[in-house]
Amino acid sequence: MRKIVIRLFFSLAIAAVLILWLTGQGFEVLPSFEAIKTNTNWWAIPVYVVLFGVFHVLRAWRWSYLLRPFAEVPTRVMMEVAFLGFTAIQMMPLRTGEVARPYLLDRYTGTSKSALFGTIAIERVVDGLLVSLWLTAALFTISAENAQYVWGLRLIPLSIFVIALVLLIAFYRSPDLVRRVIEKVIGLFSSRLAAFAVGVLERFHRGLAALPDARSLWAFVAMSILYWGTNALGFCLLARGCGLELPFVGAVAGMGCLAVGILLPAGPGYFGNFQVAVLAALEIYIPSASSSQGAAVFIFLLYVLQTGLTILFSIGGALGLRGRNLPAG
Repeated sequence: MRKIVIRLFFSLAIAAVLILWLTGQGFEVLPSFEAIKTNTNWWAIPVYVVLFGVFHVLRAWRWSYLLRPFAEVPTRVMMEVAFLGFTAIQMMPLRTGEVARPYLLDRYTGTSKSALFGTIAIERVVDGLLVSLWLTAALFTISAENAQYVWGLRLIPLSIFVIALVLLIAFYRSPDLVRRVIEKVIGLFSSRLAAFAVGVLERFHRGLAALPDARSLWAFVAMSILYWGTNALGFCLLARGCGLELPFVGAVAGMGCLAVGILLPAGPGYFGNFQVAVLAALEIYIPSASSSQGAAVFIFLLYVLQTGLTILFSIGGALGLRGRNLPAG
């Protein structure tokens, strides 16, 4: 209980600092109803709701490609658990909600938590690689003279995940050697961080070991590309519906910045990180975004719609799981 309270306090402090910084820059975090009405086209919200629904279902459905090879999980149960897990990730402090899906699916199907944590590790690594590649490619379409952070945004996420990919391949071939190297090198700075890094590698390795062939992994990757593409399309259309001249490649960059931003320690609901990450991306393509009422309305609607719809999907998942018989033993 004490750890939860400390994490909650820390996450709320992060959110407060970021929001105070935004308001200090003159950014309108909570635009008025009149501002929303004036800056939003009638079609923007329903179009985004439909695309988010598709995106959210794809996000849940793709998990099945990692589960099918080693577990017979009813599709309906898998989707219900996924919807609840996504809300837990978003609402629990410092991303501690990542453990929700493995624990829930183990509870309702009796599937091994160890194997399930392996599938979550695969998800995180594949998402990280895809997002960093999309973000880097998108940011190479604009001049670095337009924004001071472009080179960092181009290369830092990509470098991190390329290093991660190399470590994963090396760990797959020589796990004992890589484990010793990580424990020695990262252990110089933090033994807990070294243990965390080794744990991620081990879970990813177990997840891959559970897959009988590469077909399931590549099907998951293909579904992930479709899922992220739908996400970028919704981002782009909602921005344009709020009067922002944001190209699709800018939406890809915005999606990537947001994905990276919410990986950092964040408050419940990503509040603070979410707004800062999206605004940073918009300013690369729209330099006046921080003072634009349309940008403030767009970020507000994007946050409210994503959060609200995620909660609605999770309520459906909870109602589906309610009263479901648990496996014996």
